[in-house]
Order: sequence, then structure tokens, then C-alpha cells
Amino acid sequence: MFRAFLFLLLGCGPLLLRAQSVGLVLSGGGASGLAHIGVMKALEENGVPIDYVAGSSIGALIGGLYAAGWSPQEIDSLFRSEAFQTMAEGGIEDRFVYAFQQDRPDASLINLRFDLDTTLQTSLPTNLRSPLLLDFEQMRGFAGATALSGGDLDSLFVPFRCVASDITAQVPVTFDQGDLAQVVRASMSYPFYFKPIRVNGHLMMDGGLYNNFPSDVMYDAFLPDLIIGSNVGYNAPPPSEDDLLSQLRAMMQERTDYSVKCENGIVIEPQTLPTLFDFTQVDRIVQDGYDAAMARMPEILAATGRHVHQEDVHARRDRWRTGMPDFRVSEVTFHGLTRKQDVFADKVLGIRRGPLDGESLKSGYFRLAADNNISNLYPMATYRPDRGDYDLALAVKRQKDLEVRFGGMFSSRPVNTGMVGLQYNFFGRASHQVEATSYFGKFYAAGQVKLRSDLATRVPLFLEPTFVLHRWDHFRSFATFFDEVRPSYIVIRELWGGLNAGMAMGNKGVARMDLKYAQTKDQYYQNSTFTAVDTADVTEFYHVTGGLSVERSSLNRKQHPNAGELLRAEVRWVVGDERTIPGSTRNGPYAVYDARHEWFQAKVTLDKYFLPRGVFRFGLLAEGVFSTMPFFQNYTATVIRAPFFQPTPESRTLFINDFRAPQYLAGGVRTIAALFRNKFDLRLEGYVFQPYRAILQGPEGEPLEGEAVSDRSYIASGSLIYQSPIGPVWFNTSYIDGLNEPWIWSLNFGYVIFAQRAME
Repeated sequence: MFRAFLFLLLGCGPLLLRAQSVGLVLSGGGASGLAHIGVMKALEENGVPIDYVAGSSIGALIGGLYAAGWSPQEIDSLFRSEAFQTMAEGGIEDRFVYAFQQDRPDASLINLRFDLDTTLQTSLPTNLRSPLLLDFEQMRGFAGATALSGGDLDSLFVPFRCVASDITAQVPVTFDQGDLAQVVRASMSYPFYFKPIRVNGHLMMDGGLYNNFPSDVMYDAFLPDLIIGSNVGYNAPPPSEDDLLSQLRAMMQERTDYSVKCENGIVIEPQTLPTLFDFTQVDRIVQDGYDAAMARMPEILAATGRHVHQEDVHARRDRWRTGMPDFRVSEVTFHGLTRKQDVFADKVLGIRRGPLDGESLKSGYFRLAADNNISNLYPMATYRPDRGDYDLALAVKRQKDLEVRFGGMFSSRPVNTGMVGLQYNFFGRASHQVEATSYFGKFYAAGQVKLRSDLATRVPLFLEPTFVLHRWDHFRSFATFFDEVRPSYIVIRELWGGLNAGMAMGNKGVARMDLKYAQTKDQYYQNSTFTAVDTADVTEFYHVTGGLSVERSSLNRKQHPNAGELLRAEVRWVVGDERTIPGSTRNGPYAVYDARHEWFQAKVTLDKYFLPRGVFRFGLLAEGVFSTMPFFQNYTATVIRAPFFQPTPESRTLFINDFRAPQYLAGGVRTIAALFRNKFDLRLEGYVFQPYRAILQGPEGEPLEGEAVSDRSYIASGSLIYQSPIGPVWFNTSYIDGLNEPWIWSLNFGYVIFAQRAME
């Protein structure tokens, strides 16, 4: 009672004395809250002390950084960094994307995950962005301040409060104790954007739901002589019967009073961009905050009787930060795993090899997070003064048991293909996934079953027994998915089973090995004058193949990438038996042909993109193949088995004789305009295919060698691509040598990706 009376006497009545202590209140407001940085810059430059800080949501993050000893300039630099932009987008820094854990891409567009013993509603996603990188960097960035303050928010560089919304008890919560990273994360867990976290058993969401401008918290906790507020929040208009989002907002969010209820309070309201999740306009928003604070600066200076030099603040900040212990982790405990799973996670993290600094821990951390049996990690670091380093408590969220994938390719051309995949995860001392995938369509159909086991060895390894059945039907004379057509001129069937294995080579590199037994059955006509009563030639090839590839990849998309690079070198050995049975359109004598074939093949591919952050980007593709593959019985059988060059999605749906040869060099360039925040690509591409000796067709259908470096073929392509939240939608027009009608166009949605072939 006495405290409130004193505040009314000295603060809310007429100003008899100018303020000695100053509290800064920072509102929520998403990316608009970056204006708080400009406000703090202006206050420090003009000698206005900041003795206390309270914040909500983005205000809690910026205020927490200031309370942890970050200067406004350092906070500004953080939000401008590429690493923070990656966090805001829910991504992972490119160097920590663990290529070894990335399975072969498929044509999936929609992925749904389920627990077999739960209902559908508990399996729906709860967040649009992954908080994985954000949680790790907050843990590492705030660990020293938490250690130095002993978890007492009054003992930080400046005393600090933040608020969160306890959706378990449905009340606002003010934090004055605890792990700084955890309480800030609780305050900024915006619904459906970042996953909420548990604090002391209660589920916490964004503080802005119940208190988006905690000036009352500042008053109750610190009773400063002057409260300065920086507010970019607002109360949403009443809900509309036709606007679902407004109804949800009204149900979740309470109205906030954005004022300081006394005369000795000043609220700065930057007129900035009303953006929630767009953190790309840092310059403008920070400047808007600075300008708004400078406009009120005469009033602020008149209300403060104590001023501090900026150099003194910097010196005090530096002295405070020198007491922070270096971040090194010696012990890790896992929460949410069984004992056997603990063993796997511990080996992956690598902590048993000795204490880890932040960067070393980060590598193992993201390797563990990339495992198919891990859904999410949440880290908390606790300082151990007896050792001078940290314990790490890692809350591990298991991935759901079952994943269902839907996708395919849907096109104005007759290449429509659907895809359904099922994956079941099980987890012990190794991480396992059983997967069954089906592709179905007139052009392409396939079934694939595989079991992948990731081993917790020091050098990461996986083993993957696989069985695949394919069929490509390169028909010619229908325009829609359902038309009746005459028999196809080339139908390729492939059945194989074998073992894939892989070994990590750093974060980006993977060495893969395979050994397979395969059977192919190719049906085809050797001319274009066949009729419905004709019978096709049939070539069967029973063979064993083994291969080794070394790959380094950082491409940002599984189709139409515009950043990153792929470098792959591979060798393969093949031995098998051919049997060719001529059909009614044969040229030459009718006789079954049997032959033994054995060959070696080597291939190198470089796919690289330049200027990854600009609007205009450039790409380079180069590919070279050397093969000792012998000729098969006839021309068509030979070109079907020959290595091929397919640089664009459209070319992968066509059988083009002119782009197949045992030895070739090929390549091309791409020019890309990445528009509207990388959502649209205008893509122009040109390629040349240069065989060493082209495969030619003799008068009786026999294969012949062309003259050295005498034939070449070209592809030109232009596309407008929209990267929708589900998958790519693109319009394409292409010129392709070797087609009767070289100009083709299409409107497409989805991915042109096939199951693994025997020769891959």
C-alpha cells in the first residue's frame, strides 16, 4: 500500500522531481517489433538510462537480448544476419543440413504423420515453422547470461521481465526467475507459427495473447520513476462472420491496454510496416523506430533527471559480459527416449568423445534432429560452476509412427502420374524405417519397398535392402489420361532387388554403394508404321550390377533448384544375359538372339547455382559419361539401355534417341529471375548434348557407330514456376531436338521424380 502511494505521489501526480530510474516496455507485434531496436538506439545515443526492461513476444526477445548484455547495435546486426533470416523461415543453416540423412527424393506433395494409437486430431501439425535452429541459438546465446545471473532475472545486465500465456491454466504468466532462453521462447511462441513449449509442466504460448504491452508488469515489479513504452501492437477489429482468422484471433487474444496509466509515462508508437512474420525489411523498420523515438526525445529528456554517457553504458556492459563462462557441454541427458534410444542418441551427438564447444555440439545436434525417428529437440543448458562448463538437458520428441505421402505429376501433357507412400518408423539402438511407395499412371507406374537402418557408428552408416518394379509406357497418339490408343511403341519394364548402403562424408557428402540383381523387359517397334495387329520386339536382360557414387549436395529444391550445388561422381559395373525375340515389324531374319554382355560405366555431374540471394541467379550444368557398353541385337534395344541426358523435368518424360549414347559430354546454362521473395522463378535454359559417337540405325535395324564428334543435339526451355506451399506449379515451353514436333508446351503441377532404377 505504501509503495503504491509513493508511486502516485512521485510519479502520477504533478512532476515535482524529474525521473531518476527508467523502465522500458516493449510490445509484441511480430516483425514490426524490430522498431524497438531503433527506439533503444535513440535512447542510448541521447543518454537516457534503461534501468529495467519488460517485454512480450518479439518485445521479450529484443528485451531479453538487451538484458543479457547485447547492445542495440549488436541486436540490429543479429536481425540483419542470414542466420536469423533462416531461423525466421524455420530453416537450418546450409552447412548443418545433413545430406546423409536425406533419403532419395520422391514425388510427394503432402506428408501426413500419425501415431497408430492416437486419433487424427493429435496428428495434425501445430506449427508452420520449425523452431529447431531458433531453440539451439537461443540456448547457446542466452546460456552465459543465465549462468552469470544464476537464473535470477533481476541479476541480469538490467533487471528483466517477460510474459507468456499459460494455455493450460488459461492465465498470463510473468517470469522473474528461470532459464532466460526458455522464458523468452515461451513468450514468443506465436500460435500455429512456432511450436509451444512446456515450462514447469504447463504449455506456454505467446505472451501477446493475454498481455501484449506489459506496462502493468513493469509498474508492479520495479516501480520506476519513468516508464517509456515502445508499442507496435494494436487490438484487432471485431470478428467478422465471414473471416475465420478474425474469429480465431478473437477467441484466443484478449484486448490489451496500450497506455501507461499515469502522467509520468511516455508511449512511443512507431508508424512502421504492419508485418507479422516478414523479417526482410529490417533497415526500414529499425529506422522507423529510431525516428519515432527521436521525435519524442525532447519530451523524454525533459522527464529524465539522470543521463548516462553511451561510453559508460558500453563499458559497464563489457565488464558484465566478461563474467560469462565459455559455452562448453560435458554431460547430456535425454528426456523422452528409452534406454536403448538414449544409446543411439548419445553416439550420434558425440558427447562421449569429450566436452563440446557450441559449433561441435551443433553439428551432432542437427545430425540427431535430421533422423527420421526424431520430430523435434528442445535444449536447456545448466551451468556447473564446479566444472566450469554446462550440462545439456535435451527434450526429444519422437517422430510419429506412420507417415503417409501423396503426390505425383499432373500435367496438360499425357504424363499424369499419382503417388502414394507409407512409411513406418521404429527406433532402438538403430533408427529404422520401412517404406512402401506406389506410382500409378498411364505413362509411369512403379512399386517400391525398402527398409532403411541408420547405425549409430562413429562414421555414420546406413543399410537399405530394396525391391522395385517399374514400367515406363512411352506412348504417342493420345491427348488425355483416359483415351484409347493403339499399342505403345516403347514399353520398358524393370524389376530389381538388392542392397543400398551409404556412409557420411561430412555434413554435405555421402558415399553410396549398391549391389543388385535386375531383370528388364523392353517391348518396342522398330519403325513408326506399326498397326494394332502387329507384335512388338521384346528384349530381356538379366543382369547383376554394382556401383559406387560419391556425392556432395546443397541444392535447395528437389526440382527446379535455384541455389546450392551438386557434385557427383559414380562408377558402375554390369554383367548379364540378353535375349531378344523379334516381332512382326522386324527388319532382317526372324531369330531369337542370345548374348552375354559386360561393361563398365563412369559418370560425373556438376549442377551449380551462383548468386543465391539475388533476384538474378545463374546456373551451370555439366555432365560426362564414359561407358564400354556393347551393342545389343538391334538399334532400339541398344538405345534403350544406353546412358541418357535428361536435364529438365520435361525431358525426363520423353524417350529421345538423340540424347542417348555410351560416351558423351553435355551441359548447359540457366538464367533465373527469382521474384516475389523467391516464390516465382522465371527460368531460361539451354543445353547441348555431344556424343563421342552417336548410335545410328542401319538398314536392317542394326546399331551402327556414327563418326566421332559429328552429331550433336540441343534443348532450349523457358518456364514460369510458382513454388506453392504444396509443390511447384509451372508453365513450360521447350524446343527439343529429335522429336517429330520439336516444340512442346505444358502446364504442370507436382514432381517428375521416379523410384530408384537399377542403374542408379
